[in-house]
Amino acid sequence: MLRNRAFTLIELLVVIAIIAILAAILFPVFSQARESARVTSCLSNMKQIGLAIRMYTQDYDEVLPMRRTCPGNWCARGCDANWKHMLFPYIKNWDLLKCPSNPLSRTLDDTSGDLDGNGTVDCEVYPPTVPKTFRSYFLYHAFFKSGSPVGSGDWWAGFNYAENNFPYPANTLIVGEHKDVWPDYGPWMAFDPNWGAAGANFGARHRGSDRAVNLTYLDGHAKWTTWDAVCTHDNPDGTNKWGYAKDANGNVIIGGMDLTWLDTMCSTYRDAVRNGLVR
Repeated sequence: MLRNRAFTLIELLVVIAIIAILAAILFPVFSQARESARVTSCLSNMKQIGLAIRMYTQDYDEVLPMRRTCPGNWCARGCDANWKHMLFPYIKNWDLLKCPSNPLSRTLDDTSGDLDGNGTVDCEVYPPTVPKTFRSYFLYHAFFKSGSPVGSGDWWAGFNYAENNFPYPANTLIVGEHKDVWPDYGPWMAFDPNWGAAGANFGARHRGSDRAVNLTYLDGHAKWTTWDAVCTHDNPDGTNKWGYAKDANGNVIIGGMDLTWLDTMCSTYRDAVRNGLVR
């Protein structure tokens, strides 16, 4: 007569222990693979944004999209659109403007009207009919590359901002990753590792760090790089990826004006790294 043989308690415990060990080994691998997929997804988004910018400039005589269109006092009277709205006809997908790795990709940008981030609408920036957009990417609007006369009001506002103002489009950034409320950003903004609940304002917290990011360049390509790389003056004319250069004294002088404050991001980022504040 055959007797059924059941597993003993020791055998079950051994199997459970083996499964637990395998899970401990594999879960981090799966997590890394998932994050790598998110990084790739964000990079794909930025490539498509780069192509959209290229199509936009072809339609508008090589003029780049504005940061936002706001008549008069933009906070009091409202804005018609920001650069995301201007590119939407070429993208046709609002989700493409959100990076899944970014901890604030589900948080509205300045279209929320909450410019100080306290949860209360303090400025009617956009009419209710304008679609709300989210944080993840910023447009770099280098006002000092305007084709208008240096020092004029139009120059400071960045009018006549066209592709031909940048001699090295393959090494000039136009879109980057960040977590701030503003849809436009630049090197004059400080790199603040203690900014808000999410940490640093620049970056998307890929793999738990803000040191490396995806960037879109003026020629339309996008790549994974570091913030250190954007500060290196590696263009033939001595400019960096932000489009400005320092003189022999370490200052930034453009059109006879002292614009050294343009270097704020690079100087504060390096200080933060030196002091161990950047993850």
